[in-house]
Parts: sequence; C-alpha cells; structure tokens
Amino acid sequence: RRGRERRGRGVAPAALSGRAVPVVDASVYVSIAHGADRHHERCLRWLEAGLERQEPLVAPNLLLVEVAAAVRRLTGRRQLAEAAVADLLETGLIELVPLSAERAARAAGIAAAAGVRGADAVYLALAEELDATLVSLDRRQLERGAGIARVERP
Repeated sequence: RRGRERRGRGVAPAALSGRAVPVVDASVYVSIAHGADRHHERCLRWLEAGLERQEPLVAPNLLLVEVAAAVRRLTGRRQLAEAAVADLLETGLIELVPLSAERAARAAGIAAAAGVRGADAVYLALAEELDATLVSLDRRQLERGAGIARVERP
C-alpha cells in the first residue's frame, strides 16, 4: 500500500528516479496538520493539486518524528500530534523511506558541507538521491539546499 514504510528495504531509487516525485519536508505537512498555520491554505492547495495529478509524495521516515514533535510543540496537544502521525500512516499519502546508514552518511556530508540542520540534510539527501524536488517552507533549507537538489516552496 502506498505510504507504508517498506521495512528494511526502503524505496529503490530507480523506481522513483526520473518521475515527478517531490520529497516533502515536515514543515509542509505540519502546516497542513496545523490549521492555524499561516501557510496552511497554500500547503493544502499544493497537496490537493498533487493528488489530482496522482503525483506520489516521498519523505524520509524521520517525517513521523518531526511532525509529532512540531504539532505537539505548536499546539500543546499530545492527542493532535499522535493523530497527525496516525493520519500519515493510515492514509498512505506519503511514501516513507527508511533512513539507512548510507542515507545517513550522505546526509551527514550534506550537513557538514552546506551548514544545514541535521534533519534538513536528511530531506536534501533523499531529494538528491531520487533526483527529486524538495518542497519545503524552511527558508534556510531552501537557500542552502539549492546547490544540492532542486528546491521549491509549495
């Protein structure tokens, strides 16, 4: 089922490379999950347009942790954070890619070279690996990641 993490195997880059497969940063999904976010409507429209085109969405499995932490931090509500993660897992909206040792090593290299935060480097490494566009609301990630992968705002 699309959206389920492929335990132990991950997504084969050859299966996704060359297709219009955006890598979705947690900032985009957090904005969608947090209705009061100032980017909520724009991110929701972006997501709906992608769904209409039947465009697959990809993210590292780190997305689950980041969404839970950000939603809890922003709302103060544990139940909302847990519901956002459950929704990600149950809907199959986003293909979750395991953070393998190889991906982590590449992300570490990106973090050291570009000066991005660790989690941001994981998303950039996946976008680079899949020759995909990273979609993010994070200005620093977009600016510093532009030399590593294609980047854009929703």
